[in-house]
Amino acid sequence: MTGSTKAVLVKDLHVNFGKVAALKGISFELEPGQPVAFLGPNGAGKTTLINVLTTMLKRFRGQAFLAGMDVRENSTKVRSLIGLMPQENNLYEPLSGMDNLQLQGALHNMNKKAAKEAATVMLKRIGLLEVADRPVSTYSGGMKRRLVYARTILHSPQMVFLDEPTTGLDVQSRYALWEDIASFSAQNRSIVLTTHYIEEAEKFCKRIIVINKGRIIADGSPESLKVHGERTLEEVILNLTGKGIPEQ
Repeated sequence: MTGSTKAVLVKDLHVNFGKVAALKGISFELEPGQPVAFLGPNGAGKTTLINVLTTMLKRFRGQAFLAGMDVRENSTKVRSLIGLMPQENNLYEPLSGMDNLQLQGALHNMNKKAAKEAATVMLKRIGLLEVADRPVSTYSGGMKRRLVYARTILHSPQMVFLDEPTTGLDVQSRYALWEDIASFSAQNRSIVLTTHYIEEAEKFCKRIIVINKGRIIADGSPESLKVHGERTLEEVILNLTGKGIPEQ
């Protein structure tokens, strides 16, 4: 599949954790520069899918390619092309915000000067430059979340995976973060999003893929999915996946 023009190509993807089937034969393609949201209830398989595409999970059946490269056979090269914003704020808390970003730069083969320059730009961009030298352990939850985002895009990745990016952010910070994500996406970068803020996905993403119980159950634009008179994408999701609390 080397040379494929698809940003992502997945064919018949299965993932099992013991006797639990997390993904049950998922197949789809993503075009370069296409912002897409994977939506569905907790336990649907969204994070498992992202873990496969970001090379964090290699035990699966089926095929998964990113930028034409097999994510298992070319994991090092794939990781150089992507940025991952996980749900957890997995920062090095004893280090400063500046040190966290410079470390990320070093991991992507930036020299010390280039890493510091990129880190300074990002810290200013997310409103943390004044606290750049403080230990991350002293940051609020929202500040940490913004720093995780800055670390995610520091190296200007070709594709960014945002797993619940605005969790813990206040309204102003959520708005500012989406402004920055939109600006980043406008540079023909591919964005893959999971979020429980359905209105964010409806506003930002031109394509929605709904996953439930390990399967894709809907795929299309936010408007095209409103086939039963739904007024919002949230109503679509509830109609597709049910209104009860999902079983774990």
